[in-house]
Amino acid sequence: MAGNKASHDSDYLDFSKLEKEVQNAVVSEEKYWQENEAKIRAVEQRVPTYDDFREMVLAAHLKPLDKKDKLSSIEKFTQVWNPSAQKFPKSSQTKEQMIRTVLGEELSEQNKSEEKSVTKLPGSEKEFILHWRHHCKAQEDKKQFLFAVGAHKLAEIFRVEIAGDLLGEFLECLHCFEVGEAGQVIEILETLTKSQRFSISLAFLSKKEKESGRLLFEELKACPSVSDFPLLVDKLASLESVYNKHW
Repeated sequence: MAGNKASHDSDYLDFSKLEKEVQNAVVSEEKYWQENEAKIRAVEQRVPTYDDFREMVLAAHLKPLDKKDKLSSIEKFTQVWNPSAQKFPKSSQTKEQMIRTVLGEELSEQNKSEEKSVTKLPGSEKEFILHWRHHCKAQEDKKQFLFAVGAHKLAEIFRVEIAGDLLGEFLECLHCFEVGEAGQVIEILETLTKSQRFSISLAFLSKKEKESGRLLFEELKACPSVSDFPLLVDKLASLESVYNKHW
């Protein structure tokens, strides 16, 4: 008796469904790359706020109007172009945090290096103060900015004087140094003394700022990465005597 003929009904391909899935995949892929390019542009353009960054990314898929588009149809259009934009609350996040929020993942080391490459270090006292006032809110931010600028550049920027109450703010933010950063702190303290009007800046420190400076030197002297090295101990003692002239 001949066997039953195998049925291939279950193997029938729904080409319409398959085509739709492929189209959806293409759209998703295009959207991914559009948003990725928008994120890169936002970082390169150094957008000022998280909201600007978010809007640029969420509008990545929008295209300019073509000449064929009719204004009448635009006037009747009432749908929100970017409904997903309403899902993100306003925030005062840092640049790294806001990118994490949109990406939904940690920045890769490559992205971190790209972000750093587009950050322009200040070339003048004015540029330094603008960045200091607008972007360095926390003491840790201020300390890291001083480290990023470096002693050599700080010497150029403040060659003549250390404007306003910056010296006091420098002394206060350097308090949060880590053990491995003590050498950098000493280098910055030494650089500041080379400013032509350093003694004037020192004389105008408030009582609180002077006390902050004294405590900073005490912390540095007690730091193992300093006390274990005679050369650093001598340098720190010499610096302390310079600062103590007006304390």
